[in-house]
Amino acid sequence: MLSQLTGRLRFPSLMRRGLPIVMATLISRPLGYIRAAIQAWLFGATAAMDAFVLAFSVPSFLQVILLSGPLSGVLVPTFSAVRDDRKALSQLFSSLFTACLLASILLGLAAGLAAPTLIHLVGPGLAPDVRALAVFLFRLMLPMLALQALLSVCKGALNTLNSYGPPEYAQVAFNLIFIGAALLLTPYLGITSLALGASLGALAQVVLQFPYLRRHGVHYRPILHFKAHIKSILTLLQWAFLSTMVVTFGGQIDRALASLLFPGAISALFYAFLLFMLPASLVVIPLSTVLLTDLSAIYQNGDITHVQRRVASALRIMMLLTVPVAVIGAFLSEPLTRLVYEYGRFQTADTIRTAQALQVFLLGLPFYGGMHMLSRCFYAIHDTKTPATVGVVALIVNIASDVILMQIFSHQGIAMGRLAFWLVSSCTLYAIFQRRCRRFLTNNASNSSLTP
Repeated sequence: MLSQLTGRLRFPSLMRRGLPIVMATLISRPLGYIRAAIQAWLFGATAAMDAFVLAFSVPSFLQVILLSGPLSGVLVPTFSAVRDDRKALSQLFSSLFTACLLASILLGLAAGLAAPTLIHLVGPGLAPDVRALAVFLFRLMLPMLALQALLSVCKGALNTLNSYGPPEYAQVAFNLIFIGAALLLTPYLGITSLALGASLGALAQVVLQFPYLRRHGVHYRPILHFKAHIKSILTLLQWAFLSTMVVTFGGQIDRALASLLFPGAISALFYAFLLFMLPASLVVIPLSTVLLTDLSAIYQNGDITHVQRRVASALRIMMLLTVPVAVIGAFLSEPLTRLVYEYGRFQTADTIRTAQALQVFLLGLPFYGGMHMLSRCFYAIHDTKTPATVGVVALIVNIASDVILMQIFSHQGIAMGRLAFWLVSSCTLYAIFQRRCRRFLTNNASNSSLTP
């Protein structure tokens, strides 16, 4: 019975091709938790750690909403059109890489000048000395703006060629460099060592992609020459930008509201989300990454019925894997948090607060997976407007839930607001996708009946 079920769900195909991502995650995620545990050991859930979390999140936020975020949903569909022509693929890759590099340098200069204002916006409740520290750390991590965007371009090209491992294994290098900087430099530089480790780790991630790109026949030249692709890229980017901004802006609002609670609230949510991302990275990310590549290729052939079947199969696999993990993980949230984090300056009270947020995040895992995979589905069929529109509605629900629930449940209420975002997004996207498929099948049947 189970073998028949997994056969219908295309379990071997999707998960086998996503196995490099799973393997990379099994290596990089434990290193990520060691990295987080070292942070907790060295700095605890303190005001200084709040400053670092905010300073680390702002460059990521800016590059995600302005650069890598919008591109991540459109790169594979765009590269898929020229995947069999290595010369054309190299030219398109080079042009996108150069454009991202130039754009991120300009963005970095502007962000450096506006750093005090940006930090005040994302952490309005920070004390003046903590805000000044966050501004300093933020400026040290500005290179991440360019480096993460460039990594996204490399990842898009490699994923189009069914090479999923290298971008994921690069995270191992990031974690190792970050950990090394924290252990070696903290006695001399304090929390500044974390900012230096983050920037150096991001640089290593990009450098490590080029041997794999060359192996697949993709070469970089500093050019800006898009030819006919610029129109399709700009069309897809119009709504992908808004969709990405909504998701990342929601996270920034959560942190800003958490800064109005107690010292360490931002850190508790941060540590909880890191733990939550382990099952998400092992199940949701591999499935959605492979699914995007598959659907982009299928859509190029105009087979919408096949798209529908593939999406339904992937969603069933995702639910089969995430629901048990969500339930079991929610029950074990406190011992898991204690095992990973409760060392050094990370006290029992920090464990309890982090576990409370983790419990809520884990219960939302199936909805996070549904949102993530269905968004990729719409991107693959060149529809970036639907996820953006749904995201705006879900963000309004998220903010309203945060404001109401944080009054009752403190930082756990903010985690509930994030769960509400995932729930609204996934259910709405699924309903729209099903309606669109029914409309397509109806129209197709009508056209067939009219054909002599």
